[in-house]
Amino acid sequence: MSFTNSVTGLPVELQNEIIEMDTFFKSLRPLKFKRTVDKRKINYVASDYGVSYAILQLGSEPTQHFGWYYLHNKETNKWYRKTDYLEQTLTEMAKTDPQSAEYIFNALNECTLCKGKPCSAISYTYDGKQKMACYGRVIMPLCHDDFAHAKSFFLQLNTLFKITN
Repeated sequence: MSFTNSVTGLPVELQNEIIEMDTFFKSLRPLKFKRTVDKRKINYVASDYGVSYAILQLGSEPTQHFGWYYLHNKETNKWYRKTDYLEQTLTEMAKTDPQSAEYIFNALNECTLCKGKPCSAISYTYDGKQKMACYGRVIMPLCHDDFAHAKSFFLQLNTLFKITN
């Protein structure tokens, strides 16, 4: 499925927001996101850093998700993640955009009684508060303000990597 076909049929305002996010992700360096599209989602992956962002269009409440994903080591049969920069990014964001940093922390997908073995919850601390987030994912609706929060986060993350590279 093409990117254009994946947004066709959505309200024009939402199409414009998604197209703007697409342009934004393509512009980020050193993150270098690669886009894939299928029937249910538009996915962006920056494999060098183990971070992904997805727009899930299924269901009555389409959402955007992002976070550091799990990788599998076939030799050791263990799951692992590349370094997770969520806390660092939120701390840096708080200096210039504290509302977005707080909003993103609150949007972490909190772990409930997990049936996973082992549990996939990741512990995060921000501004003296702690949360256990299922798979360490941030989940937000598809609305203008939430797209702006996501952009602020990824802009700060990209800046963090520019400084460390």
